[in-house]
This record gives sequence, structure tokens and C-alpha cells, in this order.
Amino acid sequence: MVCCEKCKQLLAYRQKDGTASLAKHKRSCQTTDNDIDTDNNSIKHLVKQTQVTEYYSSKKSHIVPKIIREKVKTACTEFTALDSRAFETVAGDGFIKMAQSIFDAGRHFSPTSSISVKEIIPAPVTISRHIDQIYENKKNELIRLSYCGLALRFITEDYKLHNFILGCILYDIDSQSANNIRLFVDAQLLSFGLTLNNKIFVVTDNENKMRAAFKEKCTRIGCSIHYLSKQLEHSFTSEEIDRTFVRCTEIQKLFDNVKKVVTHVRRTHRQVKLKQKLQLYSDTRFNGAFYMLNVFLNVFDDIGSVLSSGYIDYLTGVDKDLLEEVCQFLIVFDNAINQLSEEERPTMHQVLPIRQLLIDHCEVIFEDSSELKELKLFLGERIRSVWILQDQHYICTFLHPRLKRFDTAPHEKDIAFNLVKQELLARISTPSVTTDTASKAVATDGTVIIDSTAPVNSNNLLDRCFDKPRPITSSDATPVKELNDYMALVVADEQSDDILLFWKNHEKTFPTLSKIVRDFYAIPASNTIVERLFSASKNIVTDRRTSLAEAKLNKLLFLKKNLFTLREIKKDKLNKNAEQSKQKLFIPDGESIVIIEDVDSAISSPTIKRMKPNDDNDEDDGDLLYDIEHMYDSEESDNIFLNF
Repeated sequence: MVCCEKCKQLLAYRQKDGTASLAKHKRSCQTTDNDIDTDNNSIKHLVKQTQVTEYYSSKKSHIVPKIIREKVKTACTEFTALDSRAFETVAGDGFIKMAQSIFDAGRHFSPTSSISVKEIIPAPVTISRHIDQIYENKKNELIRLSYCGLALRFITEDYKLHNFILGCILYDIDSQSANNIRLFVDAQLLSFGLTLNNKIFVVTDNENKMRAAFKEKCTRIGCSIHYLSKQLEHSFTSEEIDRTFVRCTEIQKLFDNVKKVVTHVRRTHRQVKLKQKLQLYSDTRFNGAFYMLNVFLNVFDDIGSVLSSGYIDYLTGVDKDLLEEVCQFLIVFDNAINQLSEEERPTMHQVLPIRQLLIDHCEVIFEDSSELKELKLFLGERIRSVWILQDQHYICTFLHPRLKRFDTAPHEKDIAFNLVKQELLARISTPSVTTDTASKAVATDGTVIIDSTAPVNSNNLLDRCFDKPRPITSSDATPVKELNDYMALVVADEQSDDILLFWKNHEKTFPTLSKIVRDFYAIPASNTIVERLFSASKNIVTDRRTSLAEAKLNKLLFLKKNLFTLREIKKDKLNKNAEQSKQKLFIPDGESIVIIEDVDSAISSPTIKRMKPNDDNDEDDGDLLYDIEHMYDSEESDNIFLNF
């Protein structure tokens, strides 16, 4: 190394050129005589002397000289002023990463090199073209970095519907094959002490890989909204589906013109002049075409004032009357999706009636335009052929007292009746009748017969030596009688609004049907509870929390969705235990009583809990995982539903 005595700059010395580098540096040395302290004839240390370690990579952090900090501060201030940028721009991740890249690029050049920053920073057109490449790369990374949402849903013995989010877990397996998906889900459920079996219903979307993943050791139910939304998507965007032409040409032209205008207005930031924000079409949003078209219709008269001249032709290509007709037709579909996606009330019984309603809604009438007739014919046929009904849909519809007649679909009534009858017979074992010595049998007509063949202890000799006691016909309910009584039941409309309350009130009258209701009505019509879980994550992962790890995100979502429900369940449990302790308190020998008071429950009476002498008295009664496992392992395990 050689050193400039004037500025104390270190330069590389190479044998082939000797001190040529120092000679070149001397001619371009920036230090002047004004930089020399006249008092002691020494150089002012405006710049820290270059160290040898700066010529190779070092992990040691360096202190930035004050003069460099001042120059950077001035440059950033001028940047925000000259380009009218927000002050927060210089704190953004993108800006810092760009500045670091430029800084690292400068380290590859010698201090004497004269490099213009313009030679490093690409042109705006180049950046615009590079967006596509980055998008594809990041899209592939996102595909490999998927998340799996799990939800659990069941109905308790007192006919309360509960939803639980089990997690939003990072899917860290290379491929999304059916086998890998099943292994991943089984592993996640096992962490909660849960396993799939034939008594558990699984609701997923209708992709082939999901069908294959859950075809064994469970009963898979297809998401009804996915069936419906997919057909709406095809009607507006597809030319051919299943080797059949869609034939909705005019409607698709209308859709394309609206989409181009909306995209243009959103990109030019001129929508601030409109009274309502335009909605871009998204195929991942249920009935996304309706939301885009409906908002466009609301601002149709004002949108011309914010368009550039090149997009006026697209606007004139939109027939307002046809647009209004299509939006009016799609409102029914939007209402159907909203009703089937409700989480707090049972929805499985609504699938068959709503499906029939939409089929009837697609019937062509005389007043329809030719364009709308094409749309109706396509959607009506697709709903019939693609939206598949399963046995559970028929059973749930039949077990709703206002829907059991099947007035709008009489051809489906016999199917539903037979399915419910089969389910009843499968659940009924030999009926039990309380007698002292009688053995029981079931007659072919369904009545219960008691055969008294045991010795009769009587003082009457005739009873002991003549006619034997005849079989006694019991009046207890049988499967067929229970079903017939349910069909004969007349219920006022207001009494069946809360379907779970209705069956709770009629549990003693229809005991077996009530159990079927608890099992089947826990199944939702769709898996929107998981779809909304992904939407809720954007409220947690904000601009200020982008570094949240996937495990932490999962825990936050779990607490956000489940904490309130678990507290309510715990509160009900404490109330129930307290009520039972008031009625009867029995303490076996060798046990002690521990009084447990829950601070969060706001219950005035304490809970009495029996403890063995060797029990650990400081047991945590509020463990979330224990609550879920306890509910699953209880007698209510037959009506568990899992949502993916």
C-alpha cells in the first residue's frame, strides 16, 4: 500500500505500474492548501483516514463521520423537497433497500473513480418492465408459501352453536398434492388431540386435490358458495367450459368494457371526483363481477368527466339499461351468498331451497332482453349440473319444520324422507322398556312388545294354571312413529325462526331426530369462516407489523377468534356447576373441597370442585387447549365439523 501525504488516502501498490496510481491520485487530490492548519502545518481530518480493512470484507461496524451524515441529510431533504415526496419516504423499506444497494455498488469502485449515479439507477421504463418479472418470481414464492386455515364447529347438548378457529398455519410442504395436504392437516389436528373419522364432516372447496385428500376416514361436504361463485365467474370471463361454449357474448363485452374503464380510473387516481369508490374485479371474491358492475352503475352518469379521451369509446360501449338489468338479476345471487355464509346460525338446511330458488330465478321470462336470456340459460343449466347436493343437504332441509313439505321441489321430498328414515333406523337399537322381569322384542310393524314368560308370583290359582299372560303392546315411540308424528306437527312460522331452539323444545317428543339435528346442523353450507380468517389477518399484519413470524400470527388469530367464546363457555360451565352444587353436595371420604372463583366470569357464587388429597391445587383451569380437547372428547363428539 502507498499513502498520499496530502490527504492520507491509502492506495494499492502493484509491481507492474509502481507508483503510477499515486501519481494519478496526486493530480486529482481534492485536498487544497486551505485544508492545512497553518498553526501546526498539519492536515485537517475532514475525512477519516482510510484503513486497510476497507479493501476487503469486514463484519466490524464503522462509525460514520459527521461530515458524511451531513451530506446524506442534505441530500434526503432536497429529495423530499424537489420530488414532492412525503418525509416518511426515506424511512420506507424500499427506499432504504435501494440506498443500501447503491452504497454497496460504490464499494466496488476505487475512491478515485468518477462514477455518475445516473449510470447505476435504471430508467423509469426499465423499472416498469421489470415489474412483470418480479411479479412472477414473487407469485411463485407465494404459491410455495401457502397457509392452511382450520376451523371447528359443533352444537352442544343445550343446542348452542360454537365456532372455533384452530389455526392459520404456514403450509411448509413442497407440493400441494392430496396426500401431502391430508398429512399436513392430520398433523395439525393431532396437536389439538383431534383425529378424523367417519363421524366427522369436513367442508372444503371443490378442487380435485381437496376431494382426493378427504375421501377417506371422514365425510367431505362441498362448499356451496364455491359451486355458485365459480359458475358466475365462468359466465363473465370464460369462452368455453367443459368443452361447451358459454355463449354469453354480449354480457361478456359489457363486462370487459366496464373492467377497462374501472381499471383506468383507478390507475389515474381520478376516482376522488366520484361519489363512490370503484371496485376492481377479483375472481377470488365471491360474486366479484356484481360488485364491480353495481358500483359502476351507481356512478355511471359522472364517470365520463374523469375519463381520458382514449377510454370514452369503452364507456359508450356500455348499455346502461342492460347494465341495470344484469345488476338487478345478480342481486339475488349476492343475497344467496350472504345467507349461506352466515356463521352464527345453522345454514345447511338452506342449501337445497336456495339452490332451487336460483334455478327458478334463472327461468327465462318474456320481458327479459336477449342478452339476459343467454346469461339465464347458461347459469340455470350449470347450477343444475354442477352444484351437487349430498344426503346431508336433504336431511337438514327435511328436519326444518317450515321446509319439510318441499312445496317448491316436490320431486325431492321422497328422497329426503327416505334418507331421514334410513338415518333413524341406523341410530335406533332395540327399544328399552322399563319392567321388572319382562324381556323385550320388536314387532314387524314397529310396535314394542313385552313378552312375559317369567314365573308369575300370584295367590290366584287361575293365574298360575290356565291362560298365560298375553303380550302387552307398548305405547312408546318407535322410529316410524316418531317420523310420522314429526310430519303431522304443525308449527307457526315464528316458532321455527330459531331452529336450534325449536329442537331443544321438542327434544323429548322427537329424541332421535333431535340427535340427528345436533349432528347435521353443525355442518355449515360453506367454508367462508376460513376465507374470512385470511381476510382478518390483514388487520393484524399492518404496515407497522410486517415482521411478524407465521407462528406469532397464528397465535394472534387464534386468540382473536376464540378468546371470547371460550370465556363464555367457561362462564356457562361455572354457572352450571354452581347450580348443581346448590341442589346437592356430596363429599366422599378422603376428599377435600376447593373453592374456585373465576375473576373474569363475574359470577357471584363460587364453584365447588372436588379434589383428591394428592391433587395439585394450583391447576390452571383456564387453559384454552384443554377446553377444546374436553369438548371434543365429550359425548358431543359425533357432531364435530371441521372446516378447511
